[in-house]
Amino acid sequence: MCLLLWMAINIGYFGLSLNTANLSGDPFLNCFLSAVTEVPAYIVSTFLLKSCPRRPVLSAFLIIGGGFLLLLQMIPDSSGGHQRLILHLVKRHYKISVTTSSSADLHSLALALEMAGKFGFTMSFTVVYIYTAELYPTVLRNLGLGMCSSAARIGSITAPYVIFLGTFSKYLPYLLMGSLTIASSVTNLFLPETFQKVLPETLEQMQRCRSFMRRDKHSLEDGRGTVVMNQHRQTKE
Repeated sequence: MCLLLWMAINIGYFGLSLNTANLSGDPFLNCFLSAVTEVPAYIVSTFLLKSCPRRPVLSAFLIIGGGFLLLLQMIPDSSGGHQRLILHLVKRHYKISVTTSSSADLHSLALALEMAGKFGFTMSFTVVYIYTAELYPTVLRNLGLGMCSSAARIGSITAPYVIFLGTFSKYLPYLLMGSLTIASSVTNLFLPETFQKVLPETLEQMQRCRSFMRRDKHSLEDGRGTVVMNQHRQTKE
């Protein structure tokens, strides 16, 4: 499940980053906006990680990133061939200038939705690093993160080919990335919660993780300090 999360997040993140040059408007401004969007995303995710559970936060960010990409399907293509032909004939026949403010507004809306999707993917990228490190036990943490990182590289390699699908349909890359992200957010709900929990150190503790999560409410009522003390007592014995 972690491998699917990392792959989906990397496909969306690098796909939107590589697609910046294909957006309408000034490509330099679009690249600047794409980079600036990541700054508040890192700041907000850092504060949320200190006080919010990992599983719902990550699922929410994935839904935000994928949901905004799916909303792009609802924006009409205002730069179609028929409209350009009509505008050209009107300008040539009547010798007047025709403004396309509605087209510019639609392009701005599409750019805003894509930047919002980039915001969600950046926040997901930040959370999934911390969440994955907390899921694996100490003896497998390096191996687990390495495997997830390898899956992420597969996602980043796949991202340019996903963007290439835009030659067949403009919205096909957004539909594919958005659907994959929404599916990964559902998959994330099957992972255990690690916020304010004693992290597993061995495989045996990781296997008992599900039964420990069922006593989640009871552990919170007793206090975190009691849980930590019991773990140290078992270690000494």
